[in-house]
Amino acid sequence: AAAAQQQQRQQHVAVVGCGVNGLCTAWQLLERGHRVTLLEQFPVPHSRGSSHGHSRITRYAYKEAEYARLMRRAFPLWSRLESLSGQRLFINCGMASLGSGAYLRNISEVLESNSMPLERLSGQSLASRFPRLAGFRDCVLDPSAGILLADRCLQALRSRVAQLGGRLRDCVRVTAIEPQPDGSVRLRLSGSGTAAAASAEELTADSVVLAAGAWAGQLLSGLGLELPLRPIGVTAMYWRLRRGEGAAETGDFGPEKFPTFDYQDEDFHVYGLPELEYPGMVKICMHDGPDLDPDIRETREQREPYYLPELTDFVRRWFPHLVPEPAVTEKCIYTLTPDRGLIVDRHPKHRNILFVCGCSGHGFKLGPVIGQLLSEMATGQPPSEDLAFMSAGRFKHGVTSAKL
Repeated sequence: AAAAQQQQRQQHVAVVGCGVNGLCTAWQLLERGHRVTLLEQFPVPHSRGSSHGHSRITRYAYKEAEYARLMRRAFPLWSRLESLSGQRLFINCGMASLGSGAYLRNISEVLESNSMPLERLSGQSLASRFPRLAGFRDCVLDPSAGILLADRCLQALRSRVAQLGGRLRDCVRVTAIEPQPDGSVRLRLSGSGTAAAASAEELTADSVVLAAGAWAGQLLSGLGLELPLRPIGVTAMYWRLRRGEGAAETGDFGPEKFPTFDYQDEDFHVYGLPELEYPGMVKICMHDGPDLDPDIRETREQREPYYLPELTDFVRRWFPHLVPEPAVTEKCIYTLTPDRGLIVDRHPKHRNILFVCGCSGHGFKLGPVIGQLLSEMATGQPPSEDLAFMSAGRFKHGVTSAKL
């Protein structure tokens, strides 16, 4: 296989977007011996997109078996990056699925049918293992899950890309993508204000991978693809441990005694992470938010945390050891699709233009395997997974006529 890869002509791939998917795609292309130019519209690193922040949950526990299977490939790739970087990128504290009986049954079925580890905890076994989840009756624990230290992961990816000779250009915005008669693709670029890059210029590549997050819709629209992508503003909230009477024991909310959790019932989807980036605070967030334009972030609706009364009630009910008002709030963007699944596909007419988008708030942990699949597709190899479940054509929305 290695010889076959060596024989394959070295290609120049332009990757648009320097978040987790763009960096993972660049990493995998460079490992296969290709030439890569990464383009990012903001200064690197930045907090304008969907990949920044200290922590992300990673897990096998998915309601959809296809994603659980992709995680089988993603975990070893994160481990490899961890060993290459010499830095801790993953904290294995497990994930507790909580909520409705139907949700817990669904999670159990997927884990069991794919021979993935799980533990069922209830009543006393739950209270003794995780004292601060004692209020919940039942939980399905994915013991292999935990936390990816997102900003560290991005730093490790940038280092690896640089080490392998990848070129990263920030403060450069792609204004047009133009397939050429000879099969190459021309990108028109404009610098975002830096004097050196302020003049318009262009770049030509053998193929292009668009990993543009909330900006994907604009770029794909310019290529005649209208996808049902909906950027929303999500507020990460951190809740302070109570002091004095009724306070939690030291470490009760740390990763040793408090797992990440995902709570789903008919009304809510809430997730949480242990005390980590802010001492004395736990991250508990609503998996939803109001629509936004990624270029206009400061509307009144954006400034006011979405679902705050409901989330405050949730914290007051289930976590009495936390002060029921958020101490710190941070903004990020999800880009939703109608079924909350990712889109990974190629342009129906220009097969060397590929894209990943619509990660719907669960894409970070999948980054390395998405990067692997896109690196295969960008260099003319068949992808090593059946990607039908992530195809753009599954949405009857303007693209189906293009037979994606």
